[in-house]
Amino acid sequence: MSQAAGRAVAASALAAGAAAGAVLAARLLLSTVTVRGGSMTPTLDHGDVLLVLRHRRRARPGRIVVVQRPDRRTGWDGPSDPSGAGGWYVKRVVAAAGDPVPAWVPGDGTGRVPPGMLVLRGDHPRSEDSKQWGPCPADRMYGVVLMRLRGGGGRTAARPAR
Repeated sequence: MSQAAGRAVAASALAAGAAAGAVLAARLLLSTVTVRGGSMTPTLDHGDVLLVLRHRRRARPGRIVVVQRPDRRTGWDGPSDPSGAGGWYVKRVVAAAGDPVPAWVPGDGTGRVPPGMLVLRGDHPRSEDSKQWGPCPADRMYGVVLMRLRGGGGRTAARPAR
């Protein structure tokens, strides 16, 4: 094999390795979630498929996030369940650490969202969210919604989720 052919083979192997690494990184950081229920109507509908970045640092007001569903008895005070066996909520972040606490959030009325907490709200008025459960610990967050991949009923909708 000539020296040039050897370099071409090495470059191809390096490119294949980089591509495999990128696919692995994407699988670790990206996930899809299917919306069940109407708590985010009209923004999201039952059956919408969302692309989620599994990352906690991008949770800021206005973003839609996926978080662990609170326990019916203990709310978000119970033990964390990273497996998601208890279910997930898709909600909008309305306030993050240091932001003013909205008046509709139950609690001690300290005025500011404590460090490591998020105030969440569904877009539908009857959504279960921080109105009932108070601020959500940020460590209960699975990830941030990047975009809707497919709308409920199979229509495609590759656009950012508002």
